[in-house]
Amino acid sequence: MTTTEPAPGSDRHSAAIVSVETSMGALSRKIHFVLKEAAAAIDPSLPPASFRLLRLIERCGSIQSSAAAEQLAVDRSVVSRQIRQLEDLGLVETRTDKSDGRARFLVLTDEGARRMNTINPTQRSIMQPLLQEWELSELETFAAQIDRLNASLERGLGRFVTPGDE
Repeated sequence: MTTTEPAPGSDRHSAAIVSVETSMGALSRKIHFVLKEAAAAIDPSLPPASFRLLRLIERCGSIQSSAAAEQLAVDRSVVSRQIRQLEDLGLVETRTDKSDGRARFLVLTDEGARRMNTINPTQRSIMQPLLQEWELSELETFAAQIDRLNASLERGLGRFVTPGDE
């Protein structure tokens, strides 16, 4: 630590943490809005959470619902409801694994792939146009910082009480 940097726990350090939290809240809301728009472009009745599942299936090619729930950090019942909606819309189907008849995998239907392609023809991240102008070193540093924050969150899960949750 240099002498010009505020010490952890100082007023300036605490204010910087609050600033990070505020900025992350704004970022979260804006990402949610982008996901909401993308979901509506697929189908007006599709919620952002179901779009996230659809995008995960697209990226993986196929995935078991339990693995999808784990990767999306939601309960299996939530994924089950999303799967039903995506199946009803003709975007996803469940296939049985040929080598293990008990294993079932979610895959995009041709219609699901077509609709995903209409909103994202390059199949790149929705962040691609937003970060296109950033330097490689900035992207790598930012990704490392997010990874560090995610690791801290993993270690700290369950230790925090949000005001109003008491």
